[in-house]
Amino acid sequence: MTLESVQKMRLCAAVFGGGAMIALGGLAVVYTQGVDVTAAGSSSAGVTTTPPTAPAITKAVPSITGPAPLYAGEGPDSNPQAPIP
Repeated sequence: MTLESVQKMRLCAAVFGGGAMIALGGLAVVYTQGVDVTAAGSSSAGVTTTPPTAPAITKAVPSITGPAPLYAGEGPDSNPQAPIP
């Protein structure tokens, strides 16, 4: 066998071994946790819900009003090269 073929065989063995370890870890989790991990919640077909009578928020109101605060040089008519006071 050449060195190149030995390296390829080692790489394949490492990939298969890593995949086997991941599969065994998954199986261990399934067997130790049971069915509770895979199925959470219940499905009841006869349950109906009613919508709320009034919305919780009637109109969105901004917390800050007026022009946005800008840093020096960010204004529409300002000089970006001016020193910051």
